[in-house]
Amino acid sequence: MPNNSFPFPTYSGLLEPQHYKNISTAIWLFLWCISSTTKEVEKDGIVWGIVLGNKPMKLSEISQKFGVNDKTVSRWLDTLEQHEYIRVTRAPHGLIITVKNSKKFSSDKTDKNVRSLENDKTEMSDHPPTDNTNLSDHIGSDQTEMSDHPDKNVRSNKDITKIYNTAAINTGSKFEEIMQAFCRIHGKLDIHVKALDITMMHEMIALGVPTTLIIRVMETIFRDRGGKIHSFSYYKDAILEAWEAEKAITTPSPQGTVALGQPPSHHGYRSKQQQQLDELMKIIAEEERHEQSRSG
Repeated sequence: MPNNSFPFPTYSGLLEPQHYKNISTAIWLFLWCISSTTKEVEKDGIVWGIVLGNKPMKLSEISQKFGVNDKTVSRWLDTLEQHEYIRVTRAPHGLIITVKNSKKFSSDKTDKNVRSLENDKTEMSDHPPTDNTNLSDHIGSDQTEMSDHPDKNVRSNKDITKIYNTAAINTGSKFEEIMQAFCRIHGKLDIHVKALDITMMHEMIALGVPTTLIIRVMETIFRDRGGKIHSFSYYKDAILEAWEAEKAITTPSPQGTVALGQPPSHHGYRSKQQQQLDELMKIIAEEERHEQSRSG
């Protein structure tokens, strides 16, 4: 056993057949998530365990801990997330993991365990002083190392924590809507979405672009060009141009308004990109009219 090993609380209910059926070999990753939980946050009656103070982790970092490849870790994460043992948020610099229904720091439920640990410590105090000192040194250093993680990680990932802590808990976030739509359109798992694409999604949100517009642009362009598109960055310019066009329609202009899809009077030439944007906006406007007529 490694010198930096330390005890952590878990529950015997995890050994029930149903959990074994759900988790299988992913139990090792789940136990690591529990042991690495540094804080608990309650949201809508659910207690979420914050793993390593919301530190983004790369697949390669996690796989090294178990001596397996990245695909195995990816499969474990999918399994645990599918059965709602954990929640994974894709950040630009890695994965932020939270444990659902975390009980690591629930004092009321772990009171009996605490008393048991206190009894064990009392029995251990009967050992010779040298043994007790060595053991306390190991435990102390481990606890210090773990307690340092939240502060260091929160400081080094302060902005990321602000952006993603809510997303890790709230399934209705704008980011999740865009991510789910992107994965649905492209038929891929969100864990395989590139960090650059995730960053751009958050950029769109920060700029105030409506999620409905982003999703409509993705669906429209993908329907037209299909297999040529492999990343969210492909949609960036079209989304921004569509957003500017939509704002121009809804915002009064001192020079007067221009009909959608029509060139300004002082321009006689429309570039191919502008023509494609006009066509895109026409399709979006038509879809909006259909949606309004159906809802009406």
